[in-house]
Parts: sequence; C-alpha cells; structure tokens
Amino acid sequence: MKKLTISLGILSILALSSASYATSVKDLINANGCFACHSVDTKMVGPSFKMVADKYRGQKGADEMLAKKIIAGGNGHWNDVTGGVMMPPHPGMSMDQAEAVAKWVLATK
Repeated sequence: MKKLTISLGILSILALSSASYATSVKDLINANGCFACHSVDTKMVGPSFKMVADKYRGQKGADEMLAKKIIAGGNGHWNDVTGGVMMPPHPGMSMDQAEAVAKWVLATK
C-alpha cells in the first residue's frame, strides 16, 4: 500500500510538472515570432506554411531537416520567394519543440 501511495504521488508530481511545461505548437510558433514572417496560407517575408508543407510533405526525414533549419536558421532554399532574406536562428528552441513545429507545418493543407 505504501509503495502504491508513493508511486501515485510521484505520478501526480510528474503530471503536474509536464502539464505546466507543456506548450502547444501554436504557442511555440507565437513565442518564437514565426508569424512575423510566415502565415499559414499567404507568402509574407518567408514562404507560407502551406508552401513549405507542399514542398517537403512526404519526404523522408523532412520533419527533422526542417527542425534543424528552424533552430539553425536558413537561407537559399526559398530565394525565389524571399528575395534572399534569411530565416533567423531559434537556438532557444529544443529539437523536440522544433520537430513539433515542423510536423505541424508539414500537416498544413
């Protein structure tokens, strides 16, 4: 019984800490200023998320590749759209967070 109580207590603490840490993908996108240069379906400074999804959807490893670009920044793949404007790096984003954003972008229709 004591082990069960301790286990339930630990699970409760983990659930509370993960709930307070959990951030939705849109919150990540907002917090990192992505909507300043991208929109869901209209080209702005950068390509729309739909344009990115259309270009990379279905490609093996696209989510990881895009996540790395989100973190490191990028230039050159969208010069015809951006006029050479570089996407700034987002070094404060973890790989898990960047992959979550990349998967959300790839699911954009």
